[in-house]
Amino acid sequence: MAVITRDAQRKRTRSRLRAIFVPLLVVPLAVIGIAVAIAFAADQLYADRALPGVTVAGVSVGSLSRDAVIDRLQSELARPWSESSIVATYDGRSWSTTNGALGVRPDVAAAADTAIAFGKSGGAVERLAAWADALRGDARVAFTLQAQGGALDAWLGQVSSDTDRAAVSGSLAVGPTGLVVTEPVVGRQLDRVSTAASVLAAQSLQDRKIDLSVREVYPAVDASGFAEALAKARAATTPLTVRVEDRVVSEDAAGLASLLVIDRVLAKPGELSTPPAGAIVPATRYRYTVSLDEARVTDWVKALGVKLDRPAVAAKYSASKEGTLSVIAGVNGIRLDQDKMRSLMLAELLTSATTASRELAAPAIPDSTAFTTDQAKEWLPKLSKTSTFTTYFPPSRSRFANISTGASQFDGVVIMPGQSFSFWNLLGPVTVERGYAYAGAIIQNRSDENVIGGGLCQVSTTMFNALSKLGYQIDERHAHGYLIDRYPLGLDAAVFDPGVDFRWTNDTDVPVFLWSWVGDTFVTFDVWSMPTGRTVTFSDALQKNFVDVPPDQPADPAFPKGVSVKGRDVFRTRTVSDASGKAIHQDFFASHYAPVWGGPLPAPATPPAP
Repeated sequence: MAVITRDAQRKRTRSRLRAIFVPLLVVPLAVIGIAVAIAFAADQLYADRALPGVTVAGVSVGSLSRDAVIDRLQSELARPWSESSIVATYDGRSWSTTNGALGVRPDVAAAADTAIAFGKSGGAVERLAAWADALRGDARVAFTLQAQGGALDAWLGQVSSDTDRAAVSGSLAVGPTGLVVTEPVVGRQLDRVSTAASVLAAQSLQDRKIDLSVREVYPAVDASGFAEALAKARAATTPLTVRVEDRVVSEDAAGLASLLVIDRVLAKPGELSTPPAGAIVPATRYRYTVSLDEARVTDWVKALGVKLDRPAVAAKYSASKEGTLSVIAGVNGIRLDQDKMRSLMLAELLTSATTASRELAAPAIPDSTAFTTDQAKEWLPKLSKTSTFTTYFPPSRSRFANISTGASQFDGVVIMPGQSFSFWNLLGPVTVERGYAYAGAIIQNRSDENVIGGGLCQVSTTMFNALSKLGYQIDERHAHGYLIDRYPLGLDAAVFDPGVDFRWTNDTDVPVFLWSWVGDTFVTFDVWSMPTGRTVTFSDALQKNFVDVPPDQPADPAFPKGVSVKGRDVFRTRTVSDASGKAIHQDFFASHYAPVWGGPLPAPATPPAP
């Protein structure tokens, strides 16, 4: 039954009074008085009867007593009320049932009480207006319906299973393959109380239609808390191509997604849209934010530089066996301007892309070399061979491969005035792919015959002896684990990665370059530069603290049976003086060698018995 508000009731009463009294304005006051008196007399006459013209759900019960009203309504209900249909509709769909299926019946006694009470409450004016409605046939009373049992609730449950839809919160995250997106969905929920009220408010005993009352259910993260963040995330993960001249690097969505920081934060008042009236809204609502992790962007730009940079190549020299020098031209390079690239990424990545992919022209700057081709040509006629040194090794294909490959990495390399040299920094990776083989090396004072690059210590030792004679500053030098007699006593230079390097600095004002020659059993290093006027002297080797091989020491696989070398400490001093005789460097090379042996000789064979 429809509910009439107090304001609506007042308006309706005023309207009815105008309909009554305006025509009476032309009637003499005496006549009006008589009409009012008749009305009050009629009110007394109908004290226990319904006013004339009153209907209940379309059934006329005017002027009947309460019992008569009940009889009249029950006679009308004798018709198949239970078969009358109820059709509920929502969003183009409909659900049909009957009064009987829902256990819905009119409350006849309540309807009779309402009919008898119509127009008999309120002030004189309101009661007079009710009489006017009754006389015009506008005194309509709705049935008060009752639902017996649980059929109505069960039917509402069936309808709600069709109409209801769970709300889904939007979510945004970074997964192994890129963005992981769950779109938000506004849910629906049948308002079972309002729908039940519509079922139980009938204006007639005939078939009827009702509109379902369905409320929207908002998730904790709806579109207003999700759309902006998703747009930024999708913009940031648009496949990207970065170009520097002819070099191109492409990054896919997964790689770009790794740069994002995605957070779900509590929404503040006014940050989200206002749901429509009647919607079910959670007490706490959230929104997503998307930003860039600046540290990750920095690392990404560094990695990009490794791929895009074309480092300058310094000019070098080449030496022939006849002692003729030539210039190997250098190449100017280009490198990524990482600071500007980082700023560009932070500014552009979160902006919307207009295409399915985007391309950035990376900011780049020239990369120059410390030794240009012009400089090499200028120095060429001034250079001469200033030192050479050769060491020998036993015939071995693997050792030859390692020594020749390693020595060639230093050929033609120019060490400029003030520049430092590191064996490992210039050598590069020691891998099978670059030509190195497995051979013997000394590991923790013992030979290991299965080390890739075994024999590189001979390269560093030969280079050390060629350079040390010229008086350059020696920054790092190490002895081998045991004495190797084919090297100058106390003047070997072992290398091992990590931690054991051979380093020196060109502390003169002229460039230096190296050139190697490798044969089946020897390696030679030539040093080319200009005479510096320096004088270099080495003290004789001082040997102390000799140690015999302990009887229980394991045999070394690199030594023949019965061969042993005592352990000892060896000390040598190098003094470097300038042309005036003033000492520039005085280096103390201390070497500690462990004892080593190949094991005892085999016992002599026992002669056969006579």
